[in-house]
Amino acid sequence: MGVNLESRQTSRPYQQQPISGWSRIPEARRQDHPVRIYTLGRFSVQIHHQALAAKQARQQRPMELLQALIALGGRGISTELLSQSLWPDADGDAASNTFDVTLHRLRRLLDIRDLLLLRDHRLSLNSDLAWVDVWTFERLVNHAERLLVRANDPVVLRQLARIGERLLTLYQGGFLDRESGNTWSLTLRERLRSKLMRHILDAGLVWEQLNDWEQAARLYHKGLEVDPLTEEFYQRLMLCFKATGRRSDALAVYHRCQDILYRHFQIQPSEATLKLYASIKA
Repeated sequence: MGVNLESRQTSRPYQQQPISGWSRIPEARRQDHPVRIYTLGRFSVQIHHQALAAKQARQQRPMELLQALIALGGRGISTELLSQSLWPDADGDAASNTFDVTLHRLRRLLDIRDLLLLRDHRLSLNSDLAWVDVWTFERLVNHAERLLVRANDPVVLRQLARIGERLLTLYQGGFLDRESGNTWSLTLRERLRSKLMRHILDAGLVWEQLNDWEQAARLYHKGLEVDPLTEEFYQRLMLCFKATGRRSDALAVYHRCQDILYRHFQIQPSEATLKLYASIKA
């Protein structure tokens, strides 16, 4: 028999802090979330600013349930979908029972009332009580896309720069990159990576148009840290160095591009990269 979780809650109540206003950057409400969850490049859970003890953090099934819930959207996720994702070989009754027990263990582990809400066989992570890095990342990158069309406004530019800094700080690696491979994490991992790559390129071009080559180069460097196989970032970085008279740096970027492409794909840089290299060398 499964544990009845629809009405059962854990013991520690949480008194929500009053909201003192909203930031112009839509990162989060100004409140101290009792739970903070980091998934970009590392997986870490903090309760009231204290990391879970090693023994608690090693409880595999409850932690995987939390990870899968976030990977699938975090709100209103069908218990059937979660069970199929986590235990694809279990039959219906066994999967349902395993889900019930695992959720019960996760609630006891995190010990925050109303943190995990189960209604009509749909599970949600309460965003009033939990801060999750990927939620903040997606809000910021979506807001940045809207700002890019108004980048001629100095106020918007300052805001765009702050968002860019925050995005680069948040993105410490791919979603659950250091965890064991799970198919349910791949879709979100690729979506977040693609959004960051697009933001870096679009924002970098804006800074190039404003002749802020240093800001553009910094973005392209980060892009190459995330994905060293994206040839366009090498091209843009070479152009930034060329524009600021840093010829040797631009040539070094080309040789790095050439080396990485050959080691990974046994190919030479594209014709566009070769032409750019020739123009800098000349």
